[in-house]
Amino acid sequence: MRAFLDNKFLLIIILITSCNQTVDNNSNSIENKEKSIEAVFEIPLILEDDFKLENNLDSWSEFNRIEYYTLALANSISGYLENDYTYLSETLNSLSKYSSEMSSSEFSLYENRPEIKGRLKLLNIQIQNTNLNIKDWDKVKGLEELNKILKFYNYSVNTIESILDDNLLN
Repeated sequence: MRAFLDNKFLLIIILITSCNQTVDNNSNSIENKEKSIEAVFEIPLILEDDFKLENNLDSWSEFNRIEYYTLALANSISGYLENDYTYLSETLNSLSKYSSEMSSSEFSLYENRPEIKGRLKLLNIQIQNTNLNIKDWDKVKGLEELNKILKFYNYSVNTIESILDDNLLN
């Protein structure tokens, strides 16, 4: 009986110690995931020049700057994935500055339509949040937050276009 218990005890010790071990592949898999991130994101919408001229949007300088830097941001995302957050810092800083200036815009469409004002304020909040925190995020989280900027921008453009099209019909 004693020989049987000694063998069982030895087997239990072996099982406990072997189950307690962990493989150190976590760090390698995280590095591989960061290297193979696919740049999937919203494509920013652009208002046609004719539409801008018809609705006097070409004179809305604050929105035109946001449009320009949003397009620059979208073009820089693949570079961000290959480099680090500093690759986007200048574009995000400019976008942050101009989206903050939007709140003081005196453009009539912005002042008279709370839907547009609300959409652009949400865009501003997302831009500020991303600009402040992107250095602390991994690439996956950074890409998600950059994509949110592009989505909020597209929501804003769709709202502007929808309101102006509705005004033309009425």
